[in-house]
Amino acid sequence: MYTNLDHEDPFLTDELPALDYDFPFEGDGPSNTRFNTTRGRSNTYSTSQPGPSSISLIPQSYRSVSGDSQTLDDTREDDEARLTSNMVRQGSGGDWGKQFDENVDPERIGETTPRTKRKTVRYTPSPSPLKRTGSTLRTVSRNLRRVSLRVVNLAGMGLEDHVRLSDGDGEYSKSGKERAEVEEDTKDDELETLDLSQALPLRGHALGFLGPTNSVRLTMFRFLVSPWTEPTILILIMFNTVVLTIQTSRTLTLPTSPSDGSPDPIHSKGYFHTWEDYALFVLFIIFTLEAFARICVSGFLLDPEVPTSSLFTSPFASYTDPAIPPSSSANSTSMSSLTNLQPQPSLRRGRSITQRLRRIHSNLMRPFTLAPSHPYPHTRIRSDTVQSSSTSVPIVLEKAQQLHAQIRDPSNPSFISKILPSDQTKPETLSLPFRLNVSQVHDRTKRNLPYLRQSWGRIDFVAVVGFWISFGLACSGVERGSHHIGLFRALSVLRTARLLAITSGTTTIMRSLKTARPLLAGVAYFVVFAIIFFSIVGVQTFAGSYRRSCYLQATLGEAEMSLGQTCGSYVDPTTFQIVGYVNKSGGVGKAKGYVCPLGQICKEIDNPNGDFSSFDTIFTSALQVVIVASANGWSPIMYQMIDSEYFASCFFFIVCIVVLNFWLINLFVAVITNTFSAIRANTKKSAFGAAPLGTIVSEQDEDWAMVDGRHISRQNRLKEIYRSIRWCWVALALASLILQGTRTTAPGEMHQSILDYGELALTLVFDVEIFIRILAELPDWRNFFLNGRNWLDTILAIGSSIIQIPAVHNSAVYPWLTIFQLLRFYRVILEIPRMKPLLLAVFGNMYGLANMSLFLILINFIAALVAVQVLRGDMASSQPMNFGQVFTSFLAMYQVFSSENWTTVLFSAVNAEISFGQSALIALFVTVWLLFANFIVLQMFIAVINENFDVAEESKRGKQATNYWAMQQPEKARATWTRRFNPYRWLRASPKTIKVENLPSHLVLPMQKALVQDHTIPIQHIRSTPNLFVGAPEPQDVPLATIRSAKRQSVGPQDPNDEETDRHLELLATINPETSTAEGLNEALFERRAQKADFIRDHPSYDKTFWIFSQKNPIRQICQMLVQPSNGDRIFGIPPSPIAHPIFQLTILLTVIGGIVVEAIATPMYRRQFYLEHGLVRGSWFDIAETTLGLILFVEFMIKIVADGLTFTPNSYIRSIWNILDLIVLSGILVNIVTGLIFIGGLSRITRSLKALRALRLITLIEKMRSTFQSLIISGAARILDAAILAILYMIPYAIWGLNIFAGLMQTCNDTSVNGAGDCNYEFVNTVYGSSFGFPVPRVWDNPSPSTTFSFDTFRASLLILFETVSLEGWIDVLNFATSITGRGLQPQTNASQFYAIFFLIYNLLGGVVILTLFVSIIIGNFRSKTGAALLTQPQREWIDLQKLIKRQKPSKRPKVMPSSAIRSWCYERAVHKHGWWSRMMTFLFILHIFALMTQTFAPQHAADTLRIYWFLFISVAYVIDTSIRLLGLGFYSFRANGWNLFDMVVALGSFVTVFAVRFGDPPDWIDQLQRLFIVSLAFKLVQRTDSLNKLFKTAVASLPVILSLLGLWLILFLFFGILFLEVFSMTKWNSMENWNQNYSTMGTALVMLAFMTTGEGWNQYMHDHAMAYPRCTKPTPSDGDTDCGSVAWAFSLFIAWNLLSMYIFVNMFTGVVVESFSYVFQTTGGATSISREEMRAFKKVWAQFANKKTGLLERNQFVLFFAKLSGVFEVRIYPAEFSIPSVFAASIVTGMEGHQQANKAGQAVDVSKLNTVLNRIDYTAVRKRRLLYSRLYHEAMLFHEKGRGMSFNNMLLLLAHHKLIDDREALVLHDLVIRTEQNRLVSDLVNVDRVQSMLKMITLRRRFLAHREELRLRRMEQQELPDIPAIVVDGLPPTPPPMVTDDVTSARRDSMNPFSDSRSPIHSPSLSPRHSPDVSLSLDSGASLQRSRRISDISMLSTDPSYRYSFVSLFPF
Repeated sequence: MYTNLDHEDPFLTDELPALDYDFPFEGDGPSNTRFNTTRGRSNTYSTSQPGPSSISLIPQSYRSVSGDSQTLDDTREDDEARLTSNMVRQGSGGDWGKQFDENVDPERIGETTPRTKRKTVRYTPSPSPLKRTGSTLRTVSRNLRRVSLRVVNLAGMGLEDHVRLSDGDGEYSKSGKERAEVEEDTKDDELETLDLSQALPLRGHALGFLGPTNSVRLTMFRFLVSPWTEPTILILIMFNTVVLTIQTSRTLTLPTSPSDGSPDPIHSKGYFHTWEDYALFVLFIIFTLEAFARICVSGFLLDPEVPTSSLFTSPFASYTDPAIPPSSSANSTSMSSLTNLQPQPSLRRGRSITQRLRRIHSNLMRPFTLAPSHPYPHTRIRSDTVQSSSTSVPIVLEKAQQLHAQIRDPSNPSFISKILPSDQTKPETLSLPFRLNVSQVHDRTKRNLPYLRQSWGRIDFVAVVGFWISFGLACSGVERGSHHIGLFRALSVLRTARLLAITSGTTTIMRSLKTARPLLAGVAYFVVFAIIFFSIVGVQTFAGSYRRSCYLQATLGEAEMSLGQTCGSYVDPTTFQIVGYVNKSGGVGKAKGYVCPLGQICKEIDNPNGDFSSFDTIFTSALQVVIVASANGWSPIMYQMIDSEYFASCFFFIVCIVVLNFWLINLFVAVITNTFSAIRANTKKSAFGAAPLGTIVSEQDEDWAMVDGRHISRQNRLKEIYRSIRWCWVALALASLILQGTRTTAPGEMHQSILDYGELALTLVFDVEIFIRILAELPDWRNFFLNGRNWLDTILAIGSSIIQIPAVHNSAVYPWLTIFQLLRFYRVILEIPRMKPLLLAVFGNMYGLANMSLFLILINFIAALVAVQVLRGDMASSQPMNFGQVFTSFLAMYQVFSSENWTTVLFSAVNAEISFGQSALIALFVTVWLLFANFIVLQMFIAVINENFDVAEESKRGKQATNYWAMQQPEKARATWTRRFNPYRWLRASPKTIKVENLPSHLVLPMQKALVQDHTIPIQHIRSTPNLFVGAPEPQDVPLATIRSAKRQSVGPQDPNDEETDRHLELLATINPETSTAEGLNEALFERRAQKADFIRDHPSYDKTFWIFSQKNPIRQICQMLVQPSNGDRIFGIPPSPIAHPIFQLTILLTVIGGIVVEAIATPMYRRQFYLEHGLVRGSWFDIAETTLGLILFVEFMIKIVADGLTFTPNSYIRSIWNILDLIVLSGILVNIVTGLIFIGGLSRITRSLKALRALRLITLIEKMRSTFQSLIISGAARILDAAILAILYMIPYAIWGLNIFAGLMQTCNDTSVNGAGDCNYEFVNTVYGSSFGFPVPRVWDNPSPSTTFSFDTFRASLLILFETVSLEGWIDVLNFATSITGRGLQPQTNASQFYAIFFLIYNLLGGVVILTLFVSIIIGNFRSKTGAALLTQPQREWIDLQKLIKRQKPSKRPKVMPSSAIRSWCYERAVHKHGWWSRMMTFLFILHIFALMTQTFAPQHAADTLRIYWFLFISVAYVIDTSIRLLGLGFYSFRANGWNLFDMVVALGSFVTVFAVRFGDPPDWIDQLQRLFIVSLAFKLVQRTDSLNKLFKTAVASLPVILSLLGLWLILFLFFGILFLEVFSMTKWNSMENWNQNYSTMGTALVMLAFMTTGEGWNQYMHDHAMAYPRCTKPTPSDGDTDCGSVAWAFSLFIAWNLLSMYIFVNMFTGVVVESFSYVFQTTGGATSISREEMRAFKKVWAQFANKKTGLLERNQFVLFFAKLSGVFEVRIYPAEFSIPSVFAASIVTGMEGHQQANKAGQAVDVSKLNTVLNRIDYTAVRKRRLLYSRLYHEAMLFHEKGRGMSFNNMLLLLAHHKLIDDREALVLHDLVIRTEQNRLVSDLVNVDRVQSMLKMITLRRRFLAHREELRLRRMEQQELPDIPAIVVDGLPPTPPPMVTDDVTSARRDSMNPFSDSRSPIHSPSLSPRHSPDVSLSLDSGASLQRSRRISDISMLSTDPSYRYSFVSLFPF
């Protein structure tokens, strides 16, 4: 055993610690213990942000043991990331002297305790050099120790422990000055290290034979626990990374044969070739030794305490060994089962098949289970609090473990979940990693899991095994032989993956990802299913389509060659007819798709890219679907499919990208943002860094210093002068930028001098500024360096000064260093309004952004190392991304991460590896990397920026209160411009006067409220929100009259209970003094309307349109019937007609649609052809249609202004923004019509483009489009514009930096054989196809144009290319050319200057990533602000999402009459049992069907195809049978209520008919396609059958309405831009990218072009193509006004506008919609976790039993019976199920012949002692709470149900959720909380009134009963025959009840204001006392009977009608 291990560190001591050999293995003697006891230290912690309780999920009963309330604390100072939020002290007072009993807290393992160090204030000026050196060495030692604990992790800590190990030495809260003044005492300065002898106990027999005393095991144990081991292994891992980097830094590409230039692969044998191989060999020997040591100490796969004999146990044997549980779930016993009082029968029937299979499975899993954890000692020393001891802690932890196991462990764990326990995380428990990981961390740390049971252990094992396999393959020559096997060498690189935990920030990110892993996995399953579904559709539809290609027939001595153009037909050279393609067998297929011209033939040969580009198999089809889902590279495969098949094929790809990319992929964004937001809310820390945010010093405090607690001004005169001229420095910074922006490729001498001297002068000026700012801080000049901006400006000034040194200024590095001068531009940005807060929001969390960037670089580097091991030396050097060295591999992996042209990397690598046999491996690796990097890692940047826009969790409620208070204030009237310029405001009123005589003297005229000035403040406004969250609101916040229902309209009899409830409400309303104010809630609105009416009466001509049409004019009245008013309702006019108005609107809508259809037909190409055929004539059909459209819209305009006026009338036309838009549209259409009639064909492109405005009328005509446009576009336009401005401001200095670096360097010659510009002259021979058909062309030295023309020669060109590449489009082409630069005037060479890539990597990371994610974050913020979700706390968001879940539920439709026949009953049972054998069998068949579909390929497989068609026939028959059974069992009425059943009817019948027709007939093609559609639709049934997929599907579908609205608005935008592009570019000459499908000649092709440009596909290249100008095109002539030229202005305007609106706004709006609507995250954390699918099915079953079959509502008389039947999470019984009468009776039955005298009617006896034992277990306090909850629930249901009808299904669920699932005070927003509080108060009053009334009725009835009994007794006495015998009369109890403790009869011994308060009254009912048996006597003449009756009245208050009869079960809902 190590002694004094707390102080031993190899970097702090000079000698090794002494060892003793008393190792902590387990033995038989009492002296052998597993854990040491180390001394603890007294620590004092303080925190500024305490987190929520970690143990809040544990019931309160678990926290108080033996009456000793022990509070668990969750805030830890050493928990830097707050990711486990462990054990916090609530409050500052109280004694916290009790501690847990364990040696070392596992959450503090390896961490320092800076608060325990004794600190002394140094008074010496500075420490001595020797002491300073020692302090530095100790700091390095501690940091290295921390890193080693995180990276090497011999103790097997989880990530939740790693994040506590900070990178620095001090505390974040301490400033640098404080750290400089505080010196730690050297005696206590040693690092507290982990005692590995405790964390690695020698348990059992490792590997089955290494016992605790085995010498080999002890030796390995000593090796691991050595304090040198972890730091040494850390250094070796780093050295391994360095060696791999050096080894792969030398370029190695595929050499070419010197004879013919063909590739000549390298074949090598042996492993050792360079020194790096020897180094790696030695390293992995050490790594293997480390792995062997870990295996010896901890075991390999099996737990050391599990005997190896269990491996050889028969799986059919019975379970006998109690030490080994049959499964890992054995310990997770349900808590309810522990209290089950029902006796188990002694005889059981034989096990079923399912039970036997489970037993076999359990026996097979026995060897892989972990041994039961050992109990914790009763004393331990904690390092997070002061010392304490507690004996109750083990019980608390045991119960916490039981609860944790119950929640986390699945009921039926899979094999993986058992052998890999570190991966067990239940998806439904997001908050568990924060709150219930205490026991888990204890268990995992002290158990010392086997090697392969740890995540990092498995990765290390794969790396070590991979290395030795690659070593063997290399030695044998197989690794680089005829086939290359680089997989195992790549796996050996995974050892470096441990460096991902090198910093606390990256470790925090990994922890956050691990927390989000369950939800990400759930979404991934759903996305994978969708990908498989689309892949199956692709195989069924497009198999073999890519095999067809146009071949140029042999001619001019050239052989037949492939042209690479997919096709479907060709022109026959003999008949000149279009014929189908030629298939492989020589037959002729159907003519379709692209037609190869004459001289070419369409043949079916092979797929491109080595058969990887095809839909022939499920794997290649899935690859194509992934390409489409990535939204990059999908347009080429779409157009190839259009060329091969039909134009309609594009719909498959468009639907695929909408569903996958716009919808489902965004679920990853939703999960990441919402989960990381939840992490931040739970931990009070960022999810991207362990460091807390620094405090922000407000600007108003910058000029004050704190001296003795007072503010002392520290301003001097110089600072005031500097502030007054501060704008001058901003102007100079702008001048510096402008000066550098004037740079050109060849500046003149004067220009260069101005640049040089100007920069020198500006540099000196800014240096002087720094000195001025320092002097301005005097006398305390050190404060200058406390400001971050001062540091930044100082660094920029120093850097700018250094680069002015001639040696630096004239060097090649100077252009790079000009960044110091350009960064001054940030001052200008901060001066622009609204930019400073946005800039701070984006880069506010700089620590998290830096951590995320570092994590990206690390993981991208590891992926590059893996890829380079496989591909290095296999690709030609001519390819830019050839993986020849590690940096090229890094660039390639980063390219895949950005997804830009990632298919180029994919297919180039795949094609290179086809001959080496690694193509499938490479395709899988690149695809998986894309899915992880682009779909998850890239989305994490959104979460980083989104964190800055989130409101702090603790501030949300305050902001809610502020907003609520603002909403209650009267809105200030705003004078619009129409009101300001209204001339009637300045005219004298001339009202009509009426002479009235003989008025009655008693006449009372009402006075308008406006005439009376009320100077009083309303009571509601005085009471703001003092008790919103800490107490009950005032009773008059919401008058009770607002809750009272309206009078009944029915003439039928009313329920007497409803009448009684109404009488209660009337009674309570009369008591409320403010009830009468409810009728005046709308007085303000009526008053305003009256004022408007008075103004109209005073100005009679004001409401006359055109001063002619008054309100009584019939023409105006007719117009008013047709249109709605623009603003509000008409005061004196006629409202719109409910018939005429919709007809008129429909007419306008059809007119607009007709106009769009006319434009789609009469395109410019059509009109040109029409004029060529018919001449330039007026009055063509399209001109007539255009004129008709304009006339109808003009008539609509006139009708609107006649109805309501144009400008100054009350409801004038221009008062509506939509009318203004209509007016703009009308103006544009009229201009186009007039110019078209004057000038045949139109005047110009400008006038013709006005036709596009008609599409915008669809927005104003459709209400849904208006609301969507308003909420999504207009409301967030300002913030989106701010983001666009910030993006441009970011590009400006970067463009100038690129101008400084690349000016004049990006030029090339079109002849690649020349050396430079000097040789680029004359002509050279160019070829069309390969080396054939050469022709001479001139050489040109110009800017490159690989996809788009670009250069950095001017500021304009530089800014343009940066704007294009910020959309991640084309930046790879610019990057590849930049890395090929060889010098000015020299021909570029591939990868000649790779260091230039740094410029584009930085820009892409900060620009392409941050700017794009900024738009996403802002749009998400807009959605949250619009919906109010931005200020919602997590419980409130959980409640809203729970409401969504509840509202999606529908009651199950059951037959009105249960089936009586045996067949129908059997069918009914099959239909309603969702987990029966029939349902499971059908699910299994559907899974098999999916696999059958996945096996289908294009290649003929006769046997498999025959078997498959028979399978399709079988599954169709089975599907028809299943549907028929459910239809027969449920009946058609119930069957059709479920949408899935209707789906089943259509698909089952369709699949059966079509499969039968295809199998036994020769149907046409459309039948075959229909059969494929039905067969594929069967696969969708798996979504319904799988709970996880079904839940995600329903959650995703919940956002479908908003998505459809957004799609509709987007379609209108498509039509608008489609017409624009059609009119402007329809006749533009085709350039490099256009072809017969990719153009703007027709509406269809234009819309498809816009569709793929929406995702950024090639938009910039098309923009440059359509900017074509003369002389490359034809100018218009007087005889022919048409031209095929483009337009620079139009091209740049339209393409950039479409890119901004579509790609940056609309596509990101889909993300915002999905993130906002996706409630799956919060449904896994709130009350929705309790509502499983089974719970909901049970609720629906009970609902179907009691609900009205006709109305579907639960009637009032069924409430009690319904509540009595509820179970599970919805249970509301007064007594728990185990204390129900049947359960109590079953537990009290007397066995044998004892107690036969007490036998009941059934002949069974009751044991009174057993009965008392059972009844004594009842928790009467809990029963009282349950009774009160039941009473409140019942009365609330009575109060708010629909009178005379009942309560709906969803309302009942919401009502139960309020009482059972949520805490109203936490979950409700303020407005709802106020209403809910009033409702609760009303319910409480009703409960109290019912108690009083029940008690009074009980007393009255008792008196009547006693009087009646007395009367009967007297009557009997009178009838007696012996009158001489005196009668003995015994008086009963007095008629009045005994006095109570309180006179308040409404209290009823309860605190009505606190429903769950525990009454401490000294008087209790005897029946409620747990010390006495309950009095079961119902005698009415005893003293206790009154009290008993009164107790019964608490239960019997279910009705206020004494005539209503309840059954015994109704009165006692047990």
